Amino acid sequence: MTKYATPLLTIVLLVTAGCRYFTKPPAAAPAAPKPAFSTIETNSIKNESMTLKIQMPKRRYTAGQNIHLGIIAINTGQKPLVFRSPTTALYKVTIYRMTSSGWRWVNQYPQDVLKVSRTWTLQPGKRIKYNQIIPVMRDWPMDEALRLVVELEGGPDLKCPIIVSATAK
Repeated sequence: MTKYATPLLTIVLLVTAGCRYFTKPPAAAPAAPKPAFSTIETNSIKNESMTLKIQMPKRRYTAGQNIHLGIIAINTGQKPLVFRSPTTALYKVTIYRMTSSGWRWVNQYPQDVLKVSRTWTLQPGKRIKYNQIIPVMRDWPMDEALRLVVELEGGPDLKCPIIVSATAK
């Protein structure tokens, strides 16, 4: 009896173990969409035809961290908005610092752009979102207020500012 029991037991174990590879796994419950940021700092500016909005997870950064910036443009008017960008960048993010003579330029993003004209249209009621990662560089002014300004290239003259700060590690 032992001579047949061992091969029979082996076959039963292999068949039972193999069944899990041929059966369909249970359907997982759909995951809730995760928010882009756990906390969101925002600012927006409007005119008669467009809203420009900034989103970021926080306002205080340490040198070496990245600012994950969301830029949202919404056509709130009744006509299409035509953008004629002088470069391949469709938006511009500029960092300024406060000096005794006013806000002074620190840096601008995106940094690698081609001087090639580009035209695009934002239809009424539509929105577009861009994501820009800005590295907080060690040469940035530390422990002071910095003005981050977003604008769309070639579009309505809207500039959306938000105040951030950077500290050394």
